[in-house]
Amino acid sequence: MIIYLSKRYARMFRIRCPKLTQLFNNKVEREPRLSKLGTIVSKSENGSVVEEAGAVPRRAILKSANGYLYSLLLDISGHDIKCMEISKEFVISSVATNNSESRPTINDAAQLAKLRLSSLVPPDRVEALSYVVAHDTAGYGPISMILEDKQNIEEIEINSPQSPVIVYSTKYGRCITNLRFSGEFAFRSAINRMIAENEKEINENTPIIDAQVADLRLHAQMRPYAVSGATASIRVGGRKEIDLGYLLDRHTATPDILAYLWLAIECKYNMIVSGAPASGKTTLLSALNAFVPSNEKVITVEEDVNEIKGSGIGNVIALYGSRYNSVTPKEQVINALRMRPSRIIIGEMRGDEAKDLFMGANIGISFAATMHSNEGGMQILKKLMVKPMCIDIKGIGALDIAIYMKQVDISRRTISGISEYRWLSRAETSEGTCLGDEDMVQVNEIIKECRIDRSALKESKLVGTYSRINGITAKDTLREFEKREKLIEKSADHSRSNSVEEAIRKYYGW
Repeated sequence: MIIYLSKRYARMFRIRCPKLTQLFNNKVEREPRLSKLGTIVSKSENGSVVEEAGAVPRRAILKSANGYLYSLLLDISGHDIKCMEISKEFVISSVATNNSESRPTINDAAQLAKLRLSSLVPPDRVEALSYVVAHDTAGYGPISMILEDKQNIEEIEINSPQSPVIVYSTKYGRCITNLRFSGEFAFRSAINRMIAENEKEINENTPIIDAQVADLRLHAQMRPYAVSGATASIRVGGRKEIDLGYLLDRHTATPDILAYLWLAIECKYNMIVSGAPASGKTTLLSALNAFVPSNEKVITVEEDVNEIKGSGIGNVIALYGSRYNSVTPKEQVINALRMRPSRIIIGEMRGDEAKDLFMGANIGISFAATMHSNEGGMQILKKLMVKPMCIDIKGIGALDIAIYMKQVDISRRTISGISEYRWLSRAETSEGTCLGDEDMVQVNEIIKECRIDRSALKESKLVGTYSRINGITAKDTLREFEKREKLIEKSADHSRSNSVEEAIRKYYGW
């Protein structure tokens, strides 16, 4: 009766009681007791086994009418859940009495869980149940359980706190799992354990979080921005070092394309790598760093995370900026320009930092950047000229080439095209497409569908630039191109990492 009257009078007199209103609307989750499991392992759905992963406990990819399912093969009953909650309470109390400042590892929690479970369940159930308790207590719940199979996973997606976790498999694409969180509180606890070392926390004051955790890139949101209550996307780095041999092995690039890009980087061409999300833009940009001369000073600018690898670069400085905090990517680009760099590399260009980047290019500081776009060529220029980047037509003429990346299938990304830009303002062309009344551009497609156009290469802007810089003829430049193409092809030993990079260093005498 009291609750009824409270609701009635709150509406009548418009009394502002946010917590009370949210409670009535079931929008606030009460903090559960510590022993309550935050990880729910559902029974595996029926389906034919396509592949079993090698991780322990056993997990399998199942094919069903609804698509692919990624399941941990754990058959947990209601009695098991009660026993696990008792075990979890024992683990927490044991850790609390230990008075250790360091957080217990998953192995430590598993040993304590086994100790308690051995008197509650049959011996053949102890291992499986202690595994869940350990990850729920000392790990990140379903997230850390999936990460044990990280070599086969590209991304972990959580659409809402109580919906099944989704993984993006390197072979089978998006798969629904039989794992989920028990609710919003369990989700927030797991995310905060992940980002604890970053001195960050997702809560009411900071409802949006971007963080780098080892080789993982995490983005999470909660109310009021996440309508479902909470959501997260975790990009899994997989192999920590992406090299040129990796690009060749995955057919992302061919030796002749890499030879072209080698010459472009040596000529200090300004380049943009474009493509849709997860098309391999940053992977390509990281691998191309092997071509950067060792005597150059390179500054990378990224948002909160460290995706660009500096392997092969002798003098590299990494700067971070955040759109949510005081130091923005734009400010870090300005700071980078003051540090006398040879070139600047931008992890993802999507705001007003582009203006300062192109300003630096027009005074001689070359750049490479990634950018979201579903097309290359002329479309790149149009996107650069409008909001939110709004680069002036006079400044946009600093762009030399644009590389367009495309995801061909689940496991393959490829360089779909490379466009060269010739500008009237730089006396590189006298005809082309007008950009307002200020400049004119000619777009030449050098590479189409991962194949280089040899006839277009002979007349390319790059051949002319390299010839002029080195005082040689166009024929000599083409011979140099073929020489580097053969070197890359010959040195690509897929069984050994960095084999192409070693050949490049020997070629330069580094």
